[in-house]
Amino acid sequence: MIKRTFAFLFFLVIGIILFVSVIANTGIDSISQSLEKFSLINFIFLLFLSLVNFALFTLRWDIILHHHHTTKKVPFYRLFLHRMSCFAVSYLTPAAATGGEPVRIFFLQEDGVRTGDAVSSTVIDKVFEFTALTLFIFSGVLVSIIDGSVFSGKTEIMLGVFILMFGGLIFWFYYSTIKKIGFFSSLFRFMRLNKIKRFAKYEDGIIRVENQMTLFYTHHLRKFIFLMAISLATVFFMVLEHYLVALFMGVKLTFFQSFLAATIPGISYIIPVPGALGMLEGSHAAIFGILGVSINVFVFVLILRLRDIIFVLIGLAHASKHGIQMILKSFTNGKTTKNSDL
Repeated sequence: MIKRTFAFLFFLVIGIILFVSVIANTGIDSISQSLEKFSLINFIFLLFLSLVNFALFTLRWDIILHHHHTTKKVPFYRLFLHRMSCFAVSYLTPAAATGGEPVRIFFLQEDGVRTGDAVSSTVIDKVFEFTALTLFIFSGVLVSIIDGSVFSGKTEIMLGVFILMFGGLIFWFYYSTIKKIGFFSSLFRFMRLNKIKRFAKYEDGIIRVENQMTLFYTHHLRKFIFLMAISLATVFFMVLEHYLVALFMGVKLTFFQSFLAATIPGISYIIPVPGALGMLEGSHAAIFGILGVSINVFVFVLILRLRDIIFVLIGLAHASKHGIQMILKSFTNGKTTKNSDL
């Protein structure tokens, strides 16, 4: 626990330093001038586009969940808000990539979904997201390597190694799931957690969830292809968002530039800093610098962060409301129990 806290504080300090340095290098006057050019109408349009993309994320999760949970359907708007809460928690915690997934599982359980169905649907949905993003980043790195004018040799190697490692992990997920080896249980046994009494009791539950996932991937090819198409569409939306933000700031990016700006900086979310503070600004500054794009990077990322903050506020509001409802429900149940005891 102490080591985790120290590591978190260490990366947070680095993030703050990077964040401040980007502001210092950009200049307050330059930031205010660039923000004035970005009209409220443009921001509202960006927000609307992002909400449509968020709806696609929710649609994919809804389809997966309905496949597992075939009884009472959870309303789409609730899944939308659950995912907003997941985004908010992920954004505000060090584990930006996966920190909010337990929130999704918890909300589904409160909606009457069995734990196994909640876990498997959330995991499958997240793997689709990672798969699409990895495919895009991999193709971006591959194109840049072939082009030869974007990254240096060392940078290409570092990105290539990262993509191969992450891609290998995703490949093992699909292979072990389809072949009924079990992705999580294989890691569970590899780390010998099944030999520790504290963790051994979870092994049967993990295997049950993996069996559900195997059935999904092996018996529903058309649904898999459709969900992958949705996943790729969500990444295309990210590319479009980056293109429009730059365009509204008076800079017209090519598809290749928008593509790299939307995908490669996403690696910064792996660093355990809330919202990739400083890391996202620094990575965008690096990619735009390499591409030779003259743009106010701080304002570019700030606009995206303002959009994210609105999503975070919606997610936190839903989580808070849900929490209050749970407390009232618990109180009512407790009161009912007491009366029945009398």
